[in-house]
Amino acid sequence: MDQPGVVIRPSKDRDLDSVVALQRAADDSRVVSMEGFRHWRATRPERAQALELVAELDGAVVGHGVAGRNTNTTTPGAAWASVTVDAASRRHGVGDRLGSRLLQHLGDIGATRATSFFRFTEEGERWALARGWSRLMTAPLIALDPRIVPDASTPPGFRCVGMSSLGPEDMFAAVAAAALDEPSPVPNDDTRLEDFLREWEDPDLDLEASAATLDDDGRVAAFAFIKIVGARAQHGFTGTQREYRGQGLATAAKRAALRAAAARGVTRVTTMNAEENAAMRAINRKLGFEPIGEHVILGRDL
Repeated sequence: MDQPGVVIRPSKDRDLDSVVALQRAADDSRVVSMEGFRHWRATRPERAQALELVAELDGAVVGHGVAGRNTNTTTPGAAWASVTVDAASRRHGVGDRLGSRLLQHLGDIGATRATSFFRFTEEGERWALARGWSRLMTAPLIALDPRIVPDASTPPGFRCVGMSSLGPEDMFAAVAAAALDEPSPVPNDDTRLEDFLREWEDPDLDLEASAATLDDDGRVAAFAFIKIVGARAQHGFTGTQREYRGQGLATAAKRAALRAAAARGVTRVTTMNAEENAAMRAINRKLGFEPIGEHVILGRDL
């Protein structure tokens, strides 16, 4: 049954506080500041053709939805969508109204298949499955206190540095190459420098804590990104160049990033890895990460 008085409209800057609060309530592992969300909103690539909406009731934002083209892949028609509704406003048609507008938009821009990433709840997945979505991938959600992590050590010929000592161009090639091996419903084969620069400038990304493992020639062999907001942190992408794998270089980068986070007063770091990524899951277990839930990726044809 629709909730009377709900208005669906484009999201505005004035909605920022409410939208960030909704995101945090829906997934307490998410580390995002208002400045970080504002940056993400303002710097989305134009070719994504994104539509961002809110649901408003009596002047309060009770739902948020956003959808657009997947700009990280060459797969034709690939897109993404996400809907979040305040717990008190669920089961009243708010999610349906947001979702139908987003799917219509994706169809209008020529998308043929969408994925959606969210923190798993039985309620959320049941809602999505009843509307034509199906589970594609599962990623255990894990956390640790970085203060328990030992200092980083590297094999001979390698050293760890903070990414702030490097430029984005130094990191880009390594990230783009590693992204090709990242488990995903569609290949991440269209990573572009201009998009990477937007992520590099994210206010929540701590470039001093984020770490890279370099070889003797200064080439990036492995890396680990980390976002920090207050006493909470979230691991971003971690990867190793193919020719350097099996030497503990990603572990060294992750340890360096986690130790730096601990030095900043962080007491909880969250991350997740696809079940298919056995090597990274093994690294995280050895570091001491423990399960706290899971993220899922759902998909549907349009």
